[in-house]
Amino acid sequence: MQILLCTDHDMLMIKRLFTSVFILYICVLTVTLAEDYYELLGIQRSANTKEIRQAFKKLAVTMHPDKNQDDPEAHDNFLKINRAYEVLKDEDLRKKYDMHGEEGLKDDFHGGNRYESWKFYQEEFGLYDDDKEIITLSKSDFEQSVEESGDTWFINYYSPHCGHCHDLAPAWREVAQELAGVIRIGAVNCGDDWNLCRMQGIRSYPTLVMYPVTEKYHGERTTRKMVKFALKSIEFDAYTLRSEEEIEDNGLPWLISFCGDGGDCLSSTATTKLSAILTDLVNIASVDCHKDEKFCEKLGIEHGTYYYPTTEVTKDEGKKISSLNAQEIAHQVLSWLPDVDNLNTKTLKKIINRLKTGQHHTWLIHFVEGDGSQDIEFRKLPAMLEGIKIGRVDCRKLRSECNELHVMKFPSFVVYKQTGGFELYYGRATAHDVSAFAKDSMTTKLESLTPDDFQSHRVGPSSQSMWFIDFFAPWCPPCMRLLPEFRKAARNYDGDDIGFGTVDCTVHNQLCQMYNIRSYPTTILYNNTKPHQYSGHHSSSHILEFIQDTLNPPVIIVTEAMFEERVVNKKPDEIWLIDWFAHWCGPCQQLAPEWRRLAKMFKETKNIYVGQVDCADPNNQWFCQNNKVHSYPTVRLYSSGSGTGSFFAYNGWNRDAQSLRAWAFEFLPSKVKTIKHRDFFRDIITSKTPWVIDYYAPWCGHCQVFKPEFVKIAEELDGLVKAGTVNCDEEPALCNKAGVRAYPTVKFYKGARKEGMSQDTYGYDLENLDATYITNFLKRKVQKQQQQHDEL
Repeated sequence: MQILLCTDHDMLMIKRLFTSVFILYICVLTVTLAEDYYELLGIQRSANTKEIRQAFKKLAVTMHPDKNQDDPEAHDNFLKINRAYEVLKDEDLRKKYDMHGEEGLKDDFHGGNRYESWKFYQEEFGLYDDDKEIITLSKSDFEQSVEESGDTWFINYYSPHCGHCHDLAPAWREVAQELAGVIRIGAVNCGDDWNLCRMQGIRSYPTLVMYPVTEKYHGERTTRKMVKFALKSIEFDAYTLRSEEEIEDNGLPWLISFCGDGGDCLSSTATTKLSAILTDLVNIASVDCHKDEKFCEKLGIEHGTYYYPTTEVTKDEGKKISSLNAQEIAHQVLSWLPDVDNLNTKTLKKIINRLKTGQHHTWLIHFVEGDGSQDIEFRKLPAMLEGIKIGRVDCRKLRSECNELHVMKFPSFVVYKQTGGFELYYGRATAHDVSAFAKDSMTTKLESLTPDDFQSHRVGPSSQSMWFIDFFAPWCPPCMRLLPEFRKAARNYDGDDIGFGTVDCTVHNQLCQMYNIRSYPTTILYNNTKPHQYSGHHSSSHILEFIQDTLNPPVIIVTEAMFEERVVNKKPDEIWLIDWFAHWCGPCQQLAPEWRRLAKMFKETKNIYVGQVDCADPNNQWFCQNNKVHSYPTVRLYSSGSGTGSFFAYNGWNRDAQSLRAWAFEFLPSKVKTIKHRDFFRDIITSKTPWVIDYYAPWCGHCQVFKPEFVKIAEELDGLVKAGTVNCDEEPALCNKAGVRAYPTVKFYKGARKEGMSQDTYGYDLENLDATYITNFLKRKVQKQQQQHDEL
């Protein structure tokens, strides 16, 4: 593993030519390309992963060396598109490529030199990309679409190299077609998204799982058996009618299948499917005209399927449906349901003006170009979104209004919130996904921002309020992975002092340029006029932690004067840990959240201080140079034993808070004694004094993490229990006699009954390695022993 260092040589050279702040961002943006990967694949820079995969497959089957054996350059040409695909399909590599070109990949990517046979790309690659009924899922949308939606999903986890997966594919496509609209059929490529598969506990391929119950399917992999299994998960909600008195007036229309002589009626399977597709939209019922002749005669029907558009089921009011296919029937019924209202200019402006003052309902508005009534799927939305008003805007007729609202993509869904503000939807255009977004959006404090919000000083650097803003592009995979986590952080933030907003830089490009946004996503917390850029993991918990650390900084900002006063001239028992960094440096940004965690770890530790110096700050330039800091990040420890102004440099491989903490503890005065073979029998086994011993190996990562905890245990038990450590690499015989088989192992020796007598060398194993647990347990144990001794 190579530790990346950002040198300051390039930055100093650039500063001589241009102004420093502007060039710090231009340095990130500068890209030198031998060949553009997007052009090689024939795609836009906004292409999503599926589009990238489809474009590569199209080229692979025509450019493959197997099909171009007379072309001496076929191999090299194929390697070019293969490398382009391998980079662009990986969201982290793609971001580095977008920012730095091929130069940014030198240390992280050496692949793309191997490829499969032509048959693989023709028959096995992108297995379900062309199947519209099958939704290809990834880690970026799995949580929101599957785990949080509550929808019923049947998901196929597969690998493109798995023969059984390809054998299953035709049947899986048939399952998707039979269950279209009934439940949601998904597929996860574990070759591309292995991390998601590992998180879901997938160990073999193909694995079929039903959600939300998370039930694995172990039956025959035939279409009939898999459909039967899936239908068991549906809550069947259909009526069996015998008379008109049984017809409930619940405000919904009726779809009734009449079984009689001369024609077929709907099967139980079709009825189950329809109850799922049309749930909360239409009452599904059946009538047996053999048993209830009078009821059928009253309605004038002998057999067939009829739709009654009102709550009343009366003669000659039903519309006959000739099909027996559930999906075809559902499509016909949906086309008869009332469509959402088309909004005119006056109504649209009235809605938006009222929402600005928080005096109206929440609205979901569907923006289209042309007639949107053909999108029958969205007629389900009124039933799904109780309490939310729904409308449609035809931007061909209201072009200026749509431009004013910055609606550039069609179809688009926008939630205008009762509390003011609005939010655009960037997910899949299905009724289920749009409904889940709208429900969540109406209660989440997150807004889509426009240049007007910045110009009015409502948000941004010049605002008097704090705003956390995510600048992103919809085509950017890391952006789409961060967006649901950012929304979750906005929802879970406990406070009203921070506004959360997003800016789509593909729509508001000039605004993003104005604020020097050069890569996506760029997420900045504007604390009044000071920007704090977020560089942590794409998870809501880390985002919330960043907010708290920004509002209550755990790290001390070290100035030159402070360094002289408090570090160079520190007290003998004080220790300072200082991160010398540059805010533009990528490895420094990766270290930043870990450095904040380190500071919080030492918050309650006396005389240990954690600070940082931004060497990119012009005020600190000579300060850093005078301290011979030439690469970033540079981590130094100034201890009582290092002399005035001298230090110990951290050269460890791991830059996480736990590793840094373990390293720092090596310089602390310790109550822990290093135990050798002779000490073990003289001071422990034959002594009446109780001991707690940590058996470890220097190469063991868990041992290094536990080491500071054991130092704390020794401090807490000082005067009651002595503490020691045994290095099992240096003392293998001693560890063998103590029965140590794993590291770290902590044992308690309660003390010999009499001085000189021996106690068991195995001691008492402490399996729980929590420092608080060990401390409290041993205190009770020793105090109980002392009490028993006093009674004797």
